[in-house]
Amino acid sequence: MTIVNFNPQKMSFDKETKTFTVSERDVAFATTYTIINPKTGNGQIFHFVESTGPEFDPLTEWLYASFEGCVLRVVNDAKITKERASRYAIGKMNH
Repeated sequence: MTIVNFNPQKMSFDKETKTFTVSERDVAFATTYTIINPKTGNGQIFHFVESTGPEFDPLTEWLYASFEGCVLRVVNDAKITKERASRYAIGKMNH
């Protein structure tokens, strides 16, 4: 489980849809996250639900849900995704 302190400079929250959004460049990949409100110390646990596309597509989002009805969207970063795809291809060619 990865613990993430809510930081409005790196993460947004849409009150209407109860959705947190953060870029993959600002959090380590995990199957479970806990988002903590640093002001109160309260948090929610989010479990992986689905991805919206393939791993190496820069438009892919990784969706997580909490028991409280909130959603966490971890969105791919185009530069990081391109570098990761390139390293993967090189690794596959070398084996």
